[in-house]
Amino acid sequence: MSGGSKNKRVRRRGTEMVKAALGGCYIDCTASHTEKDWDSDPKADDIGQFELALVCKVGVVGVRQYGSKTASVKRHSRSSSSSDSSDSDRGSGSGKRGKGKYGQTAFWRRKMRTHHQMLDINKDGVVSWDDFETLITKFNELGHLSPEELSSLRDALRHVWEEEWGASGDPYVFIGPEQFLARMEHVVNTKDLRKRVASPLPYFFRAVDTDGSGEISIQEFKMFYACLGLSEEAAAVSFAAIDKNGDGILSRKEFVKLGREFFLSEDETQPSKLFWGPLSD
Repeated sequence: MSGGSKNKRVRRRGTEMVKAALGGCYIDCTASHTEKDWDSDPKADDIGQFELALVCKVGVVGVRQYGSKTASVKRHSRSSSSSDSSDSDRGSGSGKRGKGKYGQTAFWRRKMRTHHQMLDINKDGVVSWDDFETLITKFNELGHLSPEELSSLRDALRHVWEEEWGASGDPYVFIGPEQFLARMEHVVNTKDLRKRVASPLPYFFRAVDTDGSGEISIQEFKMFYACLGLSEEAAAVSFAAIDKNGDGILSRKEFVKLGREFFLSEDETQPSKLFWGPLSD
């Protein structure tokens, strides 16, 4: 096989791994080596030693250097100005969506940014499966989940990570805000994914329903917020807004409905906008 043909084959393999690293969200990405570099680089025929460094318009993503024994993680961030401009391209925050398509308003995108920031447990600007594992640990430590419920919670979060966020089970993927926005827009416009959005909610509820009554008080809701890394003050504000009838409790049905509505509604007047905490700027 000629050197040029072999390098073309390696380029294709590299592209496939780029797509995998992005969880299928392959948008305007380029490798740090040009096609000429691939043909001239004597190491290019060994993809195990070739570093794929991406500069992508989908936000901050995880990039792997493929070595013969280990995979080390590198991150490349984009400027905040590029991130800010993407919102202006979507139009005003009027709350009205484009005909036949969800997730087009600036208000909805603001909610999704809020959710991404909340799930970024270690506040490094990206979300990884490690952040999800931290959530699982916090809710399990409350001591109210049975082994079966804990397993179901993990499965539900795995569905979010792999099917909704498109991470494909890869522990070295890091999801930035722009990639998350693109994936969630896909979710709310895909019938099967839309039906299953926020599937971990019943298990979050069970974890903080300390007496197993099927209802939670503001104190139990504060436990929910504590597991998310949010303050008691924020919990009080949110609870006052989403407790529509003012009876001081939320049923499991109300809790799940409001948590799902956060993702699906583009109505700025709905109290569900505060379900996952104060909206980010």
